[in-house]
Amino acid sequence: MELSELLPVLIPLIILQVALAIYALYDLYQRGGTRSPLPAWAWVALILLGQFWGPLLYFFLGRREDV
Repeated sequence: MELSELLPVLIPLIILQVALAIYALYDLYQRGGTRSPLPAWAWVALILLGQFWGPLLYFFLGRREDV
């Protein structure tokens, strides 16, 4: 399989990954912190370095619900 055949599949996935990370960072900033599993700086690192799974873990495990 050549790169030109993979691009129509990869480009939407990359856009989704970047958008999800940006929204997770924005949400973390707006809520002013996280729940107890990790401190906020660790969630930032996980969101940025965790590719697709980092933002998902933040939304399911680290997101504060009191805002």
